[in-house]
Amino acid sequence: MRKIDNLYELEKLDKSRYVDELYPAFDNVKEAIVFESSSFFVPYQDVVLKSLVEHTNEDEFYDIVILTNEIDAYDCNLLQMEIAGRKNISLRFFDPTSYVKKYVEKSRYKYLTINYFRMALPWIFKKYDRVLNLGADIVIEKDVMELLHCPMKHNEYIAGAIDLGYLGRLKMDISPDELGLCNPDGYVNADVLVFNNVNIRRDFTMDNIMALWQKYYFRCAEQDALNMLFDGHIHHIDLRWNLFPPRMASVEHISHNTINKIELWKKSMQDPYIIHYAAYPKPWDYPLVGFGDCWWKYARTSPYYEEILRRLTVNSVRGELGINRLWIQKIGDRFVKIVPRSSRAREVIKRIYAAFFTPPNKEWGEKFAKKR
Repeated sequence: MRKIDNLYELEKLDKSRYVDELYPAFDNVKEAIVFESSSFFVPYQDVVLKSLVEHTNEDEFYDIVILTNEIDAYDCNLLQMEIAGRKNISLRFFDPTSYVKKYVEKSRYKYLTINYFRMALPWIFKKYDRVLNLGADIVIEKDVMELLHCPMKHNEYIAGAIDLGYLGRLKMDISPDELGLCNPDGYVNADVLVFNNVNIRRDFTMDNIMALWQKYYFRCAEQDALNMLFDGHIHHIDLRWNLFPPRMASVEHISHNTINKIELWKKSMQDPYIIHYAAYPKPWDYPLVGFGDCWWKYARTSPYYEEILRRLTVNSVRGELGINRLWIQKIGDRFVKIVPRSSRAREVIKRIYAAFFTPPNKEWGEKFAKKR
């Protein structure tokens, strides 16, 4: 075993598991399954991988790539253990920061770097014809190759499921004219998308795509941008491939849809292919969310199970403290106010205060946590 002379080496980000360039992992297979992830989401990413592997077909080849610039080699190794012994499954890690760096630096409006990764997928995966892009807040209950191989026309750029939460908000707090779409009711969710790289690269450049960040500030970041870019050229897939479960904040938005769309949502719940815990709460924060048992079925076998439980416990305590406003918090409110602004002491106190009294999510707290 190599001796570590400097203990600070342990704090450095080890990217030894990352690949330097992306080429198809299997001969004659130019399709990939892609995630954008972070070090924080690793435990939840592991749950998704477990569900994906559970529903693979031995006659298909699965080229899985996680785009990231911060997952350490230790976690990469644990994630790759999920495919150990599977000759038809490859899992790799790639840092595409260099592809988007100039766009991030020049952007008029600031978004997360991983938002840029998704916008640049056709060029990051320049050797691929198609990619299936998935979020980390899902579980998969069907072979995703069926989705990756969905038929797309010559003039279609992406394939996705309509976003019933967004469509409901068009009748609540979002103007149907906000994005200038020819068909706002065709708006799709971006956490389950098939990118037809061939068609996109044929008709767009990466500069074309990224120019949108300079012109508009999008409420839903890359999701809005992709819907605007490919408006009228989107292939709509079965809602079962991106099902929002009940007992979530998104249900209120879904309830403002037409009766037909609500009935479609209810019917899709009978046999979901991908369960997407969009909005709040997430199953790792609130296990009783709809289809939460499906998520925890995979989580219980994860090497991150104890960490998931630790976070659940910490967030639950923070939520209760933040919502009930205990007497010690009221004292803290006053104490913070009397410390001079811009002082180092005030910043230290604010950080300690936030660690104990900030609810994990305001919307989650209002709708699902216990109230006084």
